[in-house]
Amino acid sequence: MKQVKKISRSPDDTEQIAFELGSQLKPPVLIGLNGPLGAGKTVFAKGIADALGVKELVTSPTFLGISEYYSGKLPFIHMDFYQKVTEASKIEYFLKKPSVVLIEWANNFQEVIGRSLNTDISITIDFDIKNIENEQNRKIIIRYTKFSL
Repeated sequence: MKQVKKISRSPDDTEQIAFELGSQLKPPVLIGLNGPLGAGKTVFAKGIADALGVKELVTSPTFLGISEYYSGKLPFIHMDFYQKVTEASKIEYFLKKPSVVLIEWANNFQEVIGRSLNTDISITIDFDIKNIENEQNRKIIIRYTKFSL
């Protein structure tokens, strides 16, 4: 497994880091996104969606569980496991097609379902406590197996 560490100094930086990653994705791909509340997970998802050419406004799917976007060059499936975890069969359904599936709070899958979610890319966004004087700073760690970034 390879790993890349990035520092974001603003929401725009976070979105740009995600855009760069999204520009290199080859479907189907499952992305797990984790971090505390307010860390920038949905901002990161917006950057991926922008790279895919999604035209709709991308918002957090916390209450819906799943938001589907088909206006870009690839289908973008945005899930949120904060309050409700989607069963594995639904995730597998989307991955049978050439799509990008991004799951916020992906680590909740294991807690609820009892088995790990085998993501192609795992991303952790956290507050950069070394630079706490700037509360905009975020540490972004991208781990991946089958991609070269």
